[in-house]
Amino acid sequence: MDQMAMAELIQSELKAALLNSDEEAIKRFSLLISEKISKIESLESEQENNKSDIRLLIETIKQGFEDTNRRFEELHAYIDKGFEDTNRRFIELQKYIDKRFEDTNKRFEELQRYMDKRFEETNKRFEMMFKFMSLCFSIITILIVVFKFIK
Repeated sequence: MDQMAMAELIQSELKAALLNSDEEAIKRFSLLISEKISKIESLESEQENNKSDIRLLIETIKQGFEDTNRRFEELHAYIDKGFEDTNRRFIELQKYIDKRFEDTNKRFEELQRYMDKRFEETNKRFEMMFKFMSLCFSIITILIVVFKFIK
């Protein structure tokens, strides 16, 4: 029933109750008022229940957000730890590679020194051989010259 019809019904029942002192009209009037008050109380109670449900829902949502936020923070910490571990392994690998390059450089330097020493020794032998050959050729040349003069 809409509000206007209800207002007209209450007005007519109240008028009948007051003007005619009609007991039945007074009962109907009080019944209408009590029904409306009962409906209002019911609606207010339902509204309070809805407010309580909404508050509970809001708390649940907040708790869900906090849980999700905590999980994201834990995941972020786990990922950071993973990156730190990976970074540490790369640093260790870089140190190992650097050490290997240093060892290889040392071996090449030792090999270079050994080869230089071998070349120097070979060069000395060639110089000695060249001096010996030069001396021999000089002696042969002198002997040839001396034999040519003697003959």
